[in-house]
Amino acid sequence: MHPRYPHLFSSFRLGPVALKNRFYSSPHAVPMNLLGKPTHDFVAYNVARARGGCGLIILSMAVNDRQRFFLPNIQPKDHVAAFRTLADALHRAGAKVFGEPWYFWGGPGQWYPLSPPVPALTPSVVQFNFHNKGWATREMSKEEIHKMVAAYRQATENLIAAGFDGIMVHAAHGTLIEQFLSPYFNRRGDEYGGSPENRTRFLIEILESVRAAAGGRIAVGMRFNCDELVPGGYGTREASELLQRIAGTGLIDFVDLDVAIEPDQFWLGMPTVFVKPHVYKPYVEAVRGAAGRIPVLTVLGRLTSIADGEAAIASGLCDMVGAARALIAEPDLVKNAYEGKEELSRTCIACNWCLQSMLDDGAQTCTINPASFRERFWDPTSLVAAPKRSKVVIVGAGPGGLEAARVSALRGHEVTLIEERASLGGALALWATLPGREFFRKAIEWWERDVERLGVAIRRGTRASSAALLAHKPDAVILATGARYSVQGYSHFRDIPIPGHDRGFVHRPEEILLGTVHLSGRVVVLDAEGMNTGVGIAEVLANRGCQVEFLTPRFSPVSQRVNGTEETRFIMQRLRSARVMITATTYIKEIRDHEVTVFDVYSLEERVIGGVDAVVLSTSRSSVNDLEQELNGKVRQLFTVGDAAAARMWAAATYEGHLFARLIGEPGAPASFTEAYFEDFDLRSLPIPADMPLPT
Repeated sequence: MHPRYPHLFSSFRLGPVALKNRFYSSPHAVPMNLLGKPTHDFVAYNVARARGGCGLIILSMAVNDRQRFFLPNIQPKDHVAAFRTLADALHRAGAKVFGEPWYFWGGPGQWYPLSPPVPALTPSVVQFNFHNKGWATREMSKEEIHKMVAAYRQATENLIAAGFDGIMVHAAHGTLIEQFLSPYFNRRGDEYGGSPENRTRFLIEILESVRAAAGGRIAVGMRFNCDELVPGGYGTREASELLQRIAGTGLIDFVDLDVAIEPDQFWLGMPTVFVKPHVYKPYVEAVRGAAGRIPVLTVLGRLTSIADGEAAIASGLCDMVGAARALIAEPDLVKNAYEGKEELSRTCIACNWCLQSMLDDGAQTCTINPASFRERFWDPTSLVAAPKRSKVVIVGAGPGGLEAARVSALRGHEVTLIEERASLGGALALWATLPGREFFRKAIEWWERDVERLGVAIRRGTRASSAALLAHKPDAVILATGARYSVQGYSHFRDIPIPGHDRGFVHRPEEILLGTVHLSGRVVVLDAEGMNTGVGIAEVLANRGCQVEFLTPRFSPVSQRVNGTEETRFIMQRLRSARVMITATTYIKEIRDHEVTVFDVYSLEERVIGGVDAVVLSTSRSSVNDLEQELNGKVRQLFTVGDAAAARMWAAATYEGHLFARLIGEPGAPASFTEAYFEDFDLRSLPIPADMPLPT
């Protein structure tokens, strides 16, 4: 029995499958398949979570061959060998593996690569919106229903052939099966619609076909929505009745309970930092009893610690707990807790860049763990001593500098970290002062704790000059000096100075965030980034009693990147609650003596805002990298990372800090950012681990 977590670290069974503990990696989509086949990167990604202590890995996968461009696809028989390689690798790593085949209306697939999408199949014709693209669906014929049931049977047979230990039929998150269960989506008049008995018919037929194919060799379960949270949908009372009916058939060995209809409720499916932890708890509590003796699994909604998982199991809320983002941020979350080393674990900060990055030029990554999704090359075990121990100086202790310092120290270098401010964290620390985003400090606290543990010499409150840096006689310098908001008001909308930007009542975001100015009265905030800074400052000022008018050249106060992180609804709620006046499609033409001339970016119609006490320009950021030119050619290796190289999302800073720190002391490695950019050098720098099998 584990001294701290006796429930979570006890063995458990799901049907015929014995598990070593009660923590699972919950199914989630990652772009690591090639025309439906899992890739070697997908193998490495999941093996890392298995080696990190998860007793069970549940993998999201498509059930229909047309979906092979969106998810790993178990339907074609010629994919079985690749899935077998994946399952074998997970078994060797100490975990069991289940498949979760599903059909989702938002990703119906294509006829062929680059073709238009195929029709999305649903029980009835419905209108839906996905990534700001809307269209209507196709009502399934009975023949199509029967073929989909057969597809689940084939998926089960293929999973067994691939050596999987179980299958979880997805009947939540707005998937096809949930839509049949739902009085909101299902408007059919035949035996598959109307009464609860008819609406469960499709699911029962699928479970019967799956159970028959399984033949007792693998566990059979389902994922189930506790409450649809839409007018006309089912709530917890009907969910309990449905679950009791399904559980009474004897067709399932377990049930995974949660909420959220995707994509409309994806803010619940991937709860942001603005959502309180364990948001699923009251819904699971209301429905859990309907499962009877069938084991209940849940991800709770924003689970970030093993202690919270232990408490959920101990209270009887569930029998197993799982997570996805917590394991993206920290693959060793379970292992570290088991070994009593929880201080080594990163805590997911629910910034949801792992979600948005899939849509952002294919930049799949985690803001606080750049090695995630790159385990084949950047597995932590690859951070061995560098061939040449170097003296490394890093300037700037934001996320990029902190990650560079951590990796450099892990590779055995002598590391000095210089930070101009008294505290660490850079721009992320400033963001963490904004209301609702305080949890971001968890990342800074982890980095600070880890670099201190690794013996990094930290110089706080120290402004670095080229002379002072060279006095250290460094072998390598990493510049993570970040960026500052434009003094002149340059932006991606209008890349020219704003007339009047130099007036004494015009301020930059850093002045408000650092508390060097205190504004009152009527304030105009111009935001051209659409990220957290501008909207956060508008909220802060309004809550301090200012009369705030928020200007944006977009139709919305936030950009597509914030939409992609599922923060928009909460930011809008906060701005409305603070009574911020939002003026869309509007930009500043000129700032005069306490008045601002603005114009509509489409009609060019102008108006004047008078009686302005202050203006805040949150328009764009420019790199702070003067030291790059001053040090060029004077140190053996000189790398500029993150915003210091070019202002971007802060995930780029951690990635580049990690990347370039790996190159220090490596023979034949680039000597600068420029060489790394232009020369033919494998920036992944490490071979595939010898024990990492590749899918067929």
